[in-house]
Amino acid sequence: MLILLTLNLALAGKKPAPPVGPACVAPATQALTDAGPASAGKAWLELVTCDEAAGRAAAPDAWAKIISGPGADAAAVKAMELGLGGTVRTWVDTLQPDEKSAFISGLGAQCANAAVPTFFTESAAALGDKFWGGRWYAGLGGCQSPAAVTILEAGLESQRSDRSRFKAVLETLARNQGKAALPRLEKGLGAESDPELASYWLGAFADAAGVGSVGGLDVAAAEAAVGSIRTLAPKLPELALETARTTLLALRHEADSDAMAAQRYRSLAQPDGSLNYGVYVKKVATCKNDKRAEIHTALVTNAGRTWPDQVAARVAGTVAQYKWHLPKDCEGAVEVVTSPLPLPTRDAFDAFVAGEDQELRKKLPEVKAKAFGEPAIAL
Repeated sequence: MLILLTLNLALAGKKPAPPVGPACVAPATQALTDAGPASAGKAWLELVTCDEAAGRAAAPDAWAKIISGPGADAAAVKAMELGLGGTVRTWVDTLQPDEKSAFISGLGAQCANAAVPTFFTESAAALGDKFWGGRWYAGLGGCQSPAAVTILEAGLESQRSDRSRFKAVLETLARNQGKAALPRLEKGLGAESDPELASYWLGAFADAAGVGSVGGLDVAAAEAAVGSIRTLAPKLPELALETARTTLLALRHEADSDAMAAQRYRSLAQPDGSLNYGVYVKKVATCKNDKRAEIHTALVTNAGRTWPDQVAARVAGTVAQYKWHLPKDCEGAVEVVTSPLPLPTRDAFDAFVAGEDQELRKKLPEVKAKAFGEPAIAL
C-alpha cells in the first residue's frame, strides 16, 4: 500500500507530457496561422514535429510567409529531411542576397545530417547553371561529405569557361578537402598550360593548407604544398609564377618564394640560371648658378633569388657608399631606378641605361650630367 502511494505521488509531481499526434495538430496549426513571418519557421517546425502529414499539407502556405532567421534555418533542414527540397529552393530564391549567402554558408556546416548533402546534390541537378551563378556551391566549403566533393569536381569541368567561377569553385574544393586536395591540385596544375588558370591552381594550394582559415595554417599541408610547387615550377607558364611567389609567402616559405624569381624569368636568365638587373642612381642638384646631375650605373647580379621589386632595397647599402663629385654648394636628393625586368645581355643593360639617360634629358634638357660606371653588385 505504501509503495503504491509513493508511486502515485511521484507521478503526480511530473509535468504532463505534451500532446503528440492528432491531439497537438489543432493548436499547432492555429499557432502557425497566427504566427508572423519571423516566427512562422519555428511554428511550422513545431507542427511538422507534431504530425508530419499536417506539416506537409501546411508547407506551401507556411513557406510563402517564412522569412530568414534561426527558426527558418532549422525548419529548412527539417523540410529537407522530409524530401521538401524543392520547397526550400523556391524559398531561398525569395531571400535577399546577404540572407541567401548566410543561409547557404550555414547550411554547409550541417552536412553531418545526410539530408543536407542530398539537398545540395539535388539542387545542383535541378538548378543547373543557376547553381553556380547563384553561388550555391559556396556552402560546400565546410560540407564534409563525398557528395560535396563530387559536386565541386563537376563544377571544375562545367565552369572552366567562366574564369571567376572556376577560381571560386577551385578554392572551395581546396578548402573542403584540405590536405587531401593536394594530389588533385598537383594533377590539375601539372596539366594546365593557360597562365591565368595555372595561377588559380597555384593559389588553391594556400586554401588547401588553411591559409586565412579559422583553424589556421596546417603546417603538414603547407610543407606538402611547397614541395609540389617546387617540383612543378620548372614546367609552369612563367606568368603563373607570380602567384607561386605570393602563395609560397602565404605558406611561410620566404626563401622558396624568392627562388621562384629564377623560374618566373627563366627566358631572361643567364645560362647558369642567374638573373642580372640594372641600377641607375641619379642625383639632380640645385647649385649656386645652375642645376647639375650626376649618374652612377651598375650591373646587379644574383643567383635567381631576387625579384625586380626587391632590387632597390637590396642594393641600398652599396649605393649609399657611392662617392658624389658635385660641388659642395649643390644640393639634391638621390633617386635609385632599377630595371623593371632582368637583363639577359650586356646590350640589354646598355639599352636600360640609355633609356634612363633619355628620360632625364627630356625632363631636364638644360641640366649638365656626368655619368660614372660602378663595379657590378652581387646580391
